[in-house]
Amino acid sequence: MKLIINQFSKFFLTVFLLVSNVIYSQNNYFEEWYSADTDHLPQNSVKSIAPDKYGFIWMTTENGLVRFDGKNFKTFNSSNIYTLSNRFLYLFGSIEKDSLQTFTEYYTNKIIINKRTAKKVKEGYLFNNYENTRFFLNNNIIQKPNFLTSIIKNKNGDYYKIEASKIIYYNKILKRKSEKNISYNSKSDYFLLNDELIILNSNGTYTFYNSLITNKLNIPKNSKFIYNFLTQQYFICSETEIFLLKKATNKLYLSSLHKLSSNRKYDIKCIYYNLLTNKLFIGTNNKGLVVITNNKFTVLTNTKSIDNNYYATFPISPNTLITAKGEIFNTKQLIKDLKLNQTGSQYGIAIDKNKNIWIPDGNKLTRYFKKTNYSTSDFITFDFQVNAIFCDSKNKIWIGFKTNLKRISPIKIIDANSKKINAVPLKNIVEPVNFFAEKSNATILMATSEKIIEYEVYKNKVKKILAGKNDIRSIFICKNDKIWVCTYSNGFSLYENGNFYKMPVDTNLFLASAHGILEDETGHFWISTNKGLIEVSKKSLLAYHKMKTPVYYQHYDAKNGFITNEFNGGCQPSNTKLKNGYFVFPSLNGLVAFHPNKITKITPKNEFYINEVEADNKTIFFNDSVTISRAYQRLKFKIDFPYFGSKDNVCFEAKLLINGNEKWILLNNERSISFTNLPPGKHTLLVRKLNDFSSTYQTKTITICIPFLYYEMLWFKILLATLFSGLLVLGIKLRYNYLKKRNYILEKIIQERTKDLKNTVKRLKNTKSNLRQEIIQQRKLIGTISHDIKSPLKFLSITAKHLHEKSLLSENESIKNNAKIMHESSLQLYTFVENLVDYSKIFLEHNTLDEKDLEEISLIINEKIGFFKNIAEAKGLQLTYSNLSQSTIKLNKKVIGIIIHNLLDNAIKNTFEGYVKVETRIVKNILYLSVEDTGNGISNEIKNYYLNLLKNYETDKLAIQNYGLGLHMVLELLRLLKGDLKIDATENKGTKVTVIIDND
Repeated sequence: MKLIINQFSKFFLTVFLLVSNVIYSQNNYFEEWYSADTDHLPQNSVKSIAPDKYGFIWMTTENGLVRFDGKNFKTFNSSNIYTLSNRFLYLFGSIEKDSLQTFTEYYTNKIIINKRTAKKVKEGYLFNNYENTRFFLNNNIIQKPNFLTSIIKNKNGDYYKIEASKIIYYNKILKRKSEKNISYNSKSDYFLLNDELIILNSNGTYTFYNSLITNKLNIPKNSKFIYNFLTQQYFICSETEIFLLKKATNKLYLSSLHKLSSNRKYDIKCIYYNLLTNKLFIGTNNKGLVVITNNKFTVLTNTKSIDNNYYATFPISPNTLITAKGEIFNTKQLIKDLKLNQTGSQYGIAIDKNKNIWIPDGNKLTRYFKKTNYSTSDFITFDFQVNAIFCDSKNKIWIGFKTNLKRISPIKIIDANSKKINAVPLKNIVEPVNFFAEKSNATILMATSEKIIEYEVYKNKVKKILAGKNDIRSIFICKNDKIWVCTYSNGFSLYENGNFYKMPVDTNLFLASAHGILEDETGHFWISTNKGLIEVSKKSLLAYHKMKTPVYYQHYDAKNGFITNEFNGGCQPSNTKLKNGYFVFPSLNGLVAFHPNKITKITPKNEFYINEVEADNKTIFFNDSVTISRAYQRLKFKIDFPYFGSKDNVCFEAKLLINGNEKWILLNNERSISFTNLPPGKHTLLVRKLNDFSSTYQTKTITICIPFLYYEMLWFKILLATLFSGLLVLGIKLRYNYLKKRNYILEKIIQERTKDLKNTVKRLKNTKSNLRQEIIQQRKLIGTISHDIKSPLKFLSITAKHLHEKSLLSENESIKNNAKIMHESSLQLYTFVENLVDYSKIFLEHNTLDEKDLEEISLIINEKIGFFKNIAEAKGLQLTYSNLSQSTIKLNKKVIGIIIHNLLDNAIKNTFEGYVKVETRIVKNILYLSVEDTGNGISNEIKNYYLNLLKNYETDKLAIQNYGLGLHMVLELLRLLKGDLKIDATENKGTKVTVIIDND
């Protein structure tokens, strides 16, 4: 942000920042101290340290056993676990089995650490020489090691026994597995690394038990050796550096964990290193506990300058960037100062395709030439102060201006390929643009304080969208081309289809002022603010946009390596992404550089626990439910949560279900929730925590039982209800007698009406029975017709056919014609009767219409054409068929056959000479079947009759005696099929009948 101060105060401020930077630049770590002086520890001598199974850190001191969860310290001593002494020695036992143990001075009391708490046990302590020796080696630099006859156990219970001339390896059931002839050396150290025994000599030589190969380490002089046998971590501490001993293929090497620029000012007693959080927990002799976090963020500054307040930067190579002042940095340090813009503003910089650098300064825009290593330049001066510059993919420089005396300049464009600077105004955009961005479709986005402007370059088309409350500072287009805008006071939003979809801010409201966004390879956004850096998953933001799911924000602040939490914005570019993967953000004091993949992300995904409630200063432990006396006025439920990251990343919410419409309450940074005067009953307390970038919740459910007082108990309420009921009984009884009389009268009325209803039902049953008998008779009649008429007709047709075939041998033409007519007439009559029977069956059992099979429509039609072929030839007709699409379709073959038969029969009967043409086509599973003839043509009267009958089919309107049965059968079948019929007819010219059937 811009500093508005006078020159005098600015001088002292920059001097102060420079001094702070020098002090900080000596450190690549962050220290947090906890001691008795800060009321964190009961005593400043931390003697032993180790984690438990759940992630809590345990320490022994001279005044109690301490548990540390990253925020709070809890002390166990004589006041709560009733030990005889508060002077604790070392921790031992098993982390994996949740059975850490310790004891007080002189082994007086043994303490078991289990399920995140400590308690005294009666059993005595079984002395372990190896653990005891290790502890006193860490705490007493004078003592010499003595591991002879020691037993060194691994995590499985197997152990090594150190003897004078050999080392024997036993399994946990005391069976000897192996032994090696290794003579004991009093100057050697014996310890386990990954459950393997290693012998390390004071001169740096070492031997593995399993290989007996001797190698050597280069150990710094005057180093102290500290072994944490619970975690099997071996530390070598020189005066300025702490190393962790690591193993790789039968070789050891030193990994540096912490390095000082000068000698250490405290004595180390015990150490534990957490690999996941990259934190080093060091117990000291008299200064308490120090937690050291190694930084992965680098702050870049110009040590020769008194002003390290940076704004716009731009990549100049895959590994370097340049500031608007002309300073070139790599990811570690300043490598060159071109001194291009010493006194001007730093709010803009652009590099064109020719690698020339463009830097604005007030009304002036200067171009520095790459071909002369930026030693020469040219410039252009405007009437307005330059507000933003941007180089697009076509090597065009876009320039936005500030307002000047209530006047606004149009946007101007410079061709960077031109030797001479020539600014061309874009007259249809006259706005004070402060940021440019380019979409992949040759559209330039421009941000003003009030709107976003979309300009389509090739179409010269402008679209303006009001931004509302979004005072836009920058625009970011992510990998999937979604557009995000950062604002000065309204957080950041997704800009899509002309709308702004505001994203939720973090619980601390740091994101209210968002400067700029960069996206890493994992799809995470990194957002700079006035209160540090925020990391968030793009996937969770898009999920929030669609379903309003929660969003987890990871916060990074000065504890992670910044000199200041205040980053700068309001410039272009507002950040830089180098091709080597590093991100660079400008801040009020230096450039913050880091690689996203190398950042240690300590997310609050660990399990949390609620097993303790403080009731009026009395502690009650419970599992999933707790009963609290009514005598207690205030309840405080404590949350145990091991987390060693930033407190700003922890988001606990809680709600107590009483009425059913409660809302979640944010607990801020508290690890407890309090209630006062809870009402009696059984209540459910829900506490949830946002885990990590998955944006999922971890929820705990606690049942709270508050007992009722006697007058609140159910039995008392029942008694009162019984007494009250007794007062009502008499009145109810009188009312009952009155209603009983009225009911008697009503029952009589109901009986009479019920009798009438029964009679009506009986009549309906008789009617139903009669209808069923009629249907049976009709079916019998159809069967009779089928048997007694169809069979003789079929025989007659066969006989006529036989006579016709015999008549062909006769020379008498009259006999031939009569035989042919007899054969055709009998066959036609038989087919008519067959169609009539099929039609009747379909009409009586219309549910068979739904029985469809995949049929070849061409086969059905050709079969019918074959039947009518001789009749058509006899009448001099040309009978043709054309199929305009595929012929396979799901249909009822019997129904379609009846329809085609009747249409062909009508067409041939009414046509003399000419043609009868059948045509089918199928469109979107709809069958169009048409029969066209050149016959007499249907009159308008008949045509209107059939079309009106199709729309309003009523049996009493049928005129079969006038118009025949054929088309009536077709219409009835179409009505059942929910089909349609079209008739195109001209008298004496012909008729075309089209049947439309939807087969879905």
